[in-house]
Amino acid sequence: MPSLDDESYLDFVEGLRKFTLRQLNPRAATALRAAVGDHPVATDRQSRAQLADLAERIPVVAARDSLLRTTQGMNWRRVTQAYEPYRDELIADIDGPDDGRLILDPDFVTPDYYDEVEFHRQPGSYHGDELGGHVYHYGTKVFHLGANDLDEAKIARADEVPEPEDGQVARVLDIGCSIGQVTCGFADRWPEAEVWGVDLAAPLLRYGHARARRLGADVTFAQVDARTLDRFEDESFDVVYMGTLLHEMPLDDGRRALAAARRVLRPGGVFVLHDMLQPSDPPDAWAVYDRGFDTDHNREPYAFDFVYSNVDADVRELYPSVESASTRTTTWICRA
Repeated sequence: MPSLDDESYLDFVEGLRKFTLRQLNPRAATALRAAVGDHPVATDRQSRAQLADLAERIPVVAARDSLLRTTQGMNWRRVTQAYEPYRDELIADIDGPDDGRLILDPDFVTPDYYDEVEFHRQPGSYHGDELGGHVYHYGTKVFHLGANDLDEAKIARADEVPEPEDGQVARVLDIGCSIGQVTCGFADRWPEAEVWGVDLAAPLLRYGHARARRLGADVTFAQVDARTLDRFEDESFDVVYMGTLLHEMPLDDGRRALAAARRVLRPGGVFVLHDMLQPSDPPDAWAVYDRGFDTDHNREPYAFDFVYSNVDADVRELYPSVESASTRTTTWICRA
């Protein structure tokens, strides 16, 4: 942040968000589950609306919801306000020299579904403001409660990706790379490999490229649609990664992205999909309500449908070998 006042304000917002998620969240979940009792929970729109009506009349749930909405707004407002006076020099910094490691398409057309949403309520979304990368980076620092301040969470994701059984890792692709934190993790892990990060948003790619250059990470960033990956030939990558991308796409577009990832993965290669936690059976009342709240109030319009779409079946249809594991999120390890 440009000033101590800005940093202190956002440190307060991060602390308030931490209190909300770590203290109020479990209490709200307990209260809603008690209110629902043994009644079965459904995931259709009418049932979700009835569940939300019940939840929002529980004081601790209402308090949690209000604080989540408020802190998210406080976060984005202060980050954008803090960077605005320095707009010209920040843009000059990410322009930098042309080293051939940033490939943007001046005629690139973003999909309609992408244009229609300010994801996570970030002003201008990821692609509508040239400072989108700067805002995203500090905004997600607050969003992740400081757990990724040194890229440690993203580096851990990169380190968890298994190698192909033959040990050959010459080309790596990070789909939906945003500012390239996982991508740079791949470059550090496999320094001899050709590492690509692709995304729709030019501001994120420009920022990611400048940041990779400062970090000394040998990565190529390109503006590519995940639904086609049309820059790349069939079976041309050893490792393909897709992290927290599918829940930000309509279901049919997400299935196209999965098929494109399968197309560019070589026989014997590894594809890793990491995304939102998949539902229990029968559905849990708090999980249904919480995902619905995020979808309706945090500009995640496709998230609920993704979680309850049985993506596991889509993945297993494409790959002969799939392992999955769930903690706070779900990861699929797929071998071609």
